[in-house]
Amino acid sequence: MQGGNTSTDSNPYPLVAAASIAVLGALAATAGDLGQLWVVNSGRAALHLAQPPQWLTVIATLAGAIGIPLYALGYQARARQARFLAPRRAAAVAAFGAAFGALGGSVHAVTGVLIWSRVGGIASELDPVQGILASGPIVLTLWALAGTAFLAAAACEAALPQPVRQRLANPLLLTLLLTGAAMLLPMPWRDLLAPASINIAHLVFFAGWVVPSRVAMPAAPS
Repeated sequence: MQGGNTSTDSNPYPLVAAASIAVLGALAATAGDLGQLWVVNSGRAALHLAQPPQWLTVIATLAGAIGIPLYALGYQARARQARFLAPRRAAAVAAFGAAFGALGGSVHAVTGVLIWSRVGGIASELDPVQGILASGPIVLTLWALAGTAFLAAAACEAALPQPVRQRLANPLLLTLLLTGAAMLLPMPWRDLLAPASINIAHLVFFAGWVVPSRVAMPAAPS
């Protein structure tokens, strides 16, 4: 995503490594989201989804609970890249990104527990959004805190020095675009992909920085 023209790090290898780990975290989180959403939506008879295996909830929950906190490394890499050009904004990106990773992982874990225990209509005839709204104040508070941290991290990232075209890869903008595209899909794809858009967006966000950075990296000395 972020090209070499905005980087001030003389050694890009640690940054690329950190962002690469974040890419793996986003892959795990996306798989975890889709797994949980399959379980949730399988309770809706109108969607005619096959019943998922019983172990899927546990694996999907662990994937997201472990993967989402790794976003902190990706946001930290982005912050380090711009820390000399905009130190305060870069520090804010790292701090809010870490907060979002921790809170987002907690949301995913708690959601998985609710799905497993069938509390609050999470896995019933309700759609995923209705199920979350019915799940009680603890989950809603975690969602609100995670959402606030994400908005702050994305806003600070958008304010970092970068070419205009690279602002299109901002995670908030990507999330909105992917959600809008998913809402145009027929069921059940809409309710499987729209809620997972935020993690798919982070996959694109981190990968879009890693790939061009790897291309631009000098060959390691033999």
